[in-house]
Amino acid sequence: MTHSTNSSQYASNIISRFPEDLFAAKNYEDYLKRVARGAETASRKNVVITGLCRNIIGVLEHTVARLRKTGDLFNDYRILIYENDSTDGTSQALRKHFTNDTKTTLAQETTGMPMFGKTRELDRPRYLAGLRNISFEGVRLLNKFFPTDYIIVVDLDLEGGWSYDGICHSFSYDNWSAMTANGLEYVDATYVGTDGTTFSEYKPLFYDTWAWRGINTKMTEVPDSAEVNELRFNRGDEIVEVNSNFNGLGIYKYEEAIDCKFDAILTDSGDVVNEWAYFHNEMKKRGSRIFMNPSMIALYTPTIYSGKY
Repeated sequence: MTHSTNSSQYASNIISRFPEDLFAAKNYEDYLKRVARGAETASRKNVVITGLCRNIIGVLEHTVARLRKTGDLFNDYRILIYENDSTDGTSQALRKHFTNDTKTTLAQETTGMPMFGKTRELDRPRYLAGLRNISFEGVRLLNKFFPTDYIIVVDLDLEGGWSYDGICHSFSYDNWSAMTANGLEYVDATYVGTDGTTFSEYKPLFYDTWAWRGINTKMTEVPDSAEVNELRFNRGDEIVEVNSNFNGLGIYKYEEAIDCKFDAILTDSGDVVNEWAYFHNEMKKRGSRIFMNPSMIALYTPTIYSGKY
């Protein structure tokens, strides 16, 4: 192995890291046993890791390294990336990274659609639903040549990355169809005390409020975002059965997810059901069980390993 190869591998290891130690687990020894048991199970499975992206040049190097590190947890893997309409160099950078990568399929398109931002208008999730259906069709085609046990869907713009231990931890459980993430965004919160003094706190928010449906909440019952933001789960807590959740990362049994479709709809009360709540409802109709794993953490904000902490 050349010095150049060693240096490249070292750099990849650094930028793909996740700050596991920042999240203490209750019953730490039991947690580690589950991680080890799940890692052994994952090592016998084939996965396709897929995601959508647009204008992610700021996190692209990290994301590519994280995708490959995730794949290495399994017996074998393939990566399928759908990129569209980037204007920041993402398109060219992806081609540079994956031109000679036989494990990766890169689909690129110019649709002419504008950036939607974080709006909750119907057009945004309906558009994303169409793209996710395209990516799942790609996974279906890959399965003809690469027998797939699980599909991992990941948001490719996650600045802080995702927990590899958490993925392994998920595979220590049985009888699940989908395992979704504990997605966190850290924000600066300022409080005023009773004496008038102010203090600040770097506060975690449970991020993906739009996709969240508790086990007793219907697809058409869109929850209050502020209430969902305040949900708190700790690493090592038991997995939580839900009707819907995504939060940046989801693991899906291929046979139970591949025939389900994404869409977005408007409820009678005028609320928008996004593509993940709709998709998970389709899975539930088929008898699937969906969980959120508090230990499978995904970070929407930078970490000490992302260069922006």
